[in-house]
Amino acid sequence: MKTGLIGTIGALAAVVLTLAGCSRLDVVGSTAVSTFAILMEKESTNVTREAVSGRWALASPGGESFEWSSDFSAQGPSFRMAFDATPFLDAGLDPAKLSPGRYSYEAATKILSLSFDVGKDTFKYRGTPAPLDTVKEIVRTNRPIIGYHAALDHYGIALGDGNMFEWAKDMAKNDKDMVFVLNPEPLKAAGVDPSKITGWIFTKIPVKDSTGKTVDVDKFVKPYNLT
Repeated sequence: MKTGLIGTIGALAAVVLTLAGCSRLDVVGSTAVSTFAILMEKESTNVTREAVSGRWALASPGGESFEWSSDFSAQGPSFRMAFDATPFLDAGLDPAKLSPGRYSYEAATKILSLSFDVGKDTFKYRGTPAPLDTVKEIVRTNRPIIGYHAALDHYGIALGDGNMFEWAKDMAKNDKDMVFVLNPEPLKAAGVDPSKITGWIFTKIPVKDSTGKTVDVDKFVKPYNLT
């Protein structure tokens, strides 16, 4: 039976995305692919491929999107997240204060997007690739950005600058099947008052710093129960 969302919100404060190194028997890497396959199957009608950029795009029930490039050597970002900026604008966001190297705001649609480059690897395919084929190539070429969080039974991709995209290992046992994770610091520096944010959860998450020490950091998270 799934645990209730309200009862498990506090568990988000215990998130630790553990990045494992490559090995001959890469359980985290292989299981990340197999569980992402389940997500793709469940959300197949919400997965598209951008004609211009060549990125795959997964749309959430709330309208957010997670995009991954079909070839990191191609022009454009490796990953992209996009979502409605309204909750952040209402909480004081001034888009002009965001770094243009990471953030892009479309005033006409009120869409805020974050772009991430993690490498320039050329992906190898047999025939026309499917979304999962690209994920396999991401794991093959950029294994260190793939992680597993045991406490919530999640796999995830560390996109950069403290931002992540996560998915459940077992949707039948998890009420957070897909989670968008944002670093709030640049948003706060651009005027956002976290106490005024709606639709996202503002919480502290333990992560390991560069020395291996566990420290609590603030995050904005948006989880979805897809089953």
